[in-house]
Amino acid sequence: MKICFITEFYNPQYGGQYASIKGLIDQFEIKKINFVIIHAKSKIYNNKVLLRKVIDNYDIFHFFGGWSWFYIKLSLRLLRLKKKIIVHPMGFFEPWSLRQKKIKKFIAWNLYQKKLLLKADYIHCASLEEQNNLLKLNSNFKTIVLPFGLNEKFFKKNFYISDVKIKKKVLFFSRLHKKKGLDLLIRAWLEVNNRDWTLDICGFDNNKKYLKKITSINKNVKINLLKPIYRDSNKIKLFKNYDFLVLPTRNENFGLVILESLSRGLPVLTTIQTPFCNIEKFNAGWIINDNLIELKLVLYKIFEISEKELFKKRKNAIKFSRKFLWSRIFPQYINLYKKVM
Repeated sequence: MKICFITEFYNPQYGGQYASIKGLIDQFEIKKINFVIIHAKSKIYNNKVLLRKVIDNYDIFHFFGGWSWFYIKLSLRLLRLKKKIIVHPMGFFEPWSLRQKKIKKFIAWNLYQKKLLLKADYIHCASLEEQNNLLKLNSNFKTIVLPFGLNEKFFKKNFYISDVKIKKKVLFFSRLHKKKGLDLLIRAWLEVNNRDWTLDICGFDNNKKYLKKITSINKNVKINLLKPIYRDSNKIKLFKNYDFLVLPTRNENFGLVILESLSRGLPVLTTIQTPFCNIEKFNAGWIINDNLIELKLVLYKIFEISEKELFKKRKNAIKFSRKFLWSRIFPQYINLYKKVM
């Protein structure tokens, strides 16, 4: 069994999209399963002879993405050759995403995108929410739900109440994009105006728009912009400096950073637009609507939390996240590839 992974962009600056694919590929390396990756800047994609050789010699082609000419071109070529295709949409067809550039996407959806998805052997959804949203678009899609995971080394171990000392620091860690709700968080933080707590923002800024917002903030409010980081070891070092992660996202088909934070004992404040809505029931964080008032109310709760309550939430966060160990999830991927073969 030989697997070819195809994604237009394969660069750490793309945050969770990159980390999710990289995590899956790492499992192939650990298990010594034959694989190759093609992306727009790879030697394979830019060498016609090499690309033809890979297409001829590999069994299953696992796409990550949609819409673009890169995706269309390779999909049509593989379909002509009757190759096995799995597509992971990466949230591109979620309700929020479809509302952006709505007319253009409506035309593309009906012209080619829906047809290509219908021809895939499977559409790989990262969550039940993503699956449900896709099936609302077309009930004939052949879908399967497979989440992403984390390696054992990422999880915090031997956690004690003596480890908990409230630092009065909150972290936003994600790409600086309007989808992530950073504008809502900044507005809420300014209106709450708690001068004892600090908000640090860490992420890659695609268009510098949010960088300008940060620099114009009232200097009396503690908001700092950190340099983006990508490596797991650096993420682990970063997370230990904070009490909570806040991600008021408008849409996530998975949200790997939420899982990463929980695995380090960092409770999360996020929205109902993620697959992690049960963290509140698990007492590992808070779930809100995409709403300024609700965000401010939970921030007030965070500012008043006791060390005893924070300890409970941190322990629960780690316990909850262990359901997403790659060692538990990866066999499901192997079963899918075998089924497709």
